[in-house]
Amino acid sequence: MLRFISNPMPTYKRSAVTAKEGVNFIRTAVETAGSLFIKIEQENDLGIDAFIDFLKDERPLNKQVAIQIKSGASYYISDVAECTFPVGSHASYWRKHQLPVFGLVYVPTLQVAFWINIKSYLQQNPDATVIRFAATEANRFDVISFTNVFLPAISGGMPELEFGEALRLAHSARAPEACLGLLVLFRRHPNMSETWDALVSAFKDRPGRDVPPILLYWLAHVPWHDDIDYHGQQLTPEIRAYARVLICNFGVQEVIKLLSFIDPEEQIARGTLGQSIEAIISSLPTSSYMLRVVINSQTVDMHSRELAALILAMNEARHSLPDLSLLHNCGSSYAGQLLEHLKEFGSIDPYG
Repeated sequence: MLRFISNPMPTYKRSAVTAKEGVNFIRTAVETAGSLFIKIEQENDLGIDAFIDFLKDERPLNKQVAIQIKSGASYYISDVAECTFPVGSHASYWRKHQLPVFGLVYVPTLQVAFWINIKSYLQQNPDATVIRFAATEANRFDVISFTNVFLPAISGGMPELEFGEALRLAHSARAPEACLGLLVLFRRHPNMSETWDALVSAFKDRPGRDVPPILLYWLAHVPWHDDIDYHGQQLTPEIRAYARVLICNFGVQEVIKLLSFIDPEEQIARGTLGQSIEAIISSLPTSSYMLRVVINSQTVDMHSRELAALILAMNEARHSLPDLSLLHNCGSSYAGQLLEHLKEFGSIDPYG
């Protein structure tokens, strides 16, 4: 009797189809924009799927990045618009790679991908076993955003967004989108009143954790200080006056918020964020009054009170001695040092 042995038909897993779809999507976006997509064959994959060699106007930018591509619904949590993929055994390889390494998650249902700088993520989260990041318009990856956002982010250029688009993003509740919108508004559209409405409201209305520190440097362009290095479009007198009115409406709570951004190590010195914050506070019409309120407040942290004392001493010299004495009596040795310096030299200038 003859026996026929049935051989199972070969299968092609859906996951392989999805993975291929993701690679093809990324390749199309890159090549449509005129750059080069260099795929690594799977048998040689050590945690890098491809390289992107950037070109602009058919000329090489001498910039290249390595990318890891993940595709499929399992890498995207729709409820919170978050991408996630495992680090696995690749952490050391990614960290030590000579090129910048980016992760790209392609979401088939959305027909779009989102990117993350893997090296930066692992520097901030050295023990991470899973990479998690928000999927926003700021890290969107498709044909349009590749040219307008991703390439400038890699090459140190400026994102290319229309004014209306930048303004819309600046008012987004999602911090990365807001930061992108504010950046474009300040750099490309500094002489629009709506730009300064957005910049000032971003500082006043957002929680401190959602305020990018660079925003305070941008605001300092209104009062100005000697260490601002700005080569873009200069503010017109009319726009500077308009922005000055907005900033001059800052109250005690805004002063406390500003002081909270000063790094305890850097303090207030030339070239630091503290210098920009001091310039803003010192430009306020009632700065002396508000600084004294902060110094005398029992609900404000001592670091902020000491910084307020320093700015008051810079602006009022010996007239600030009673306030410094009060803070010194509250246990601030720093205020005591300011007291001794003022008594000996008559003034304080951390920029000298």
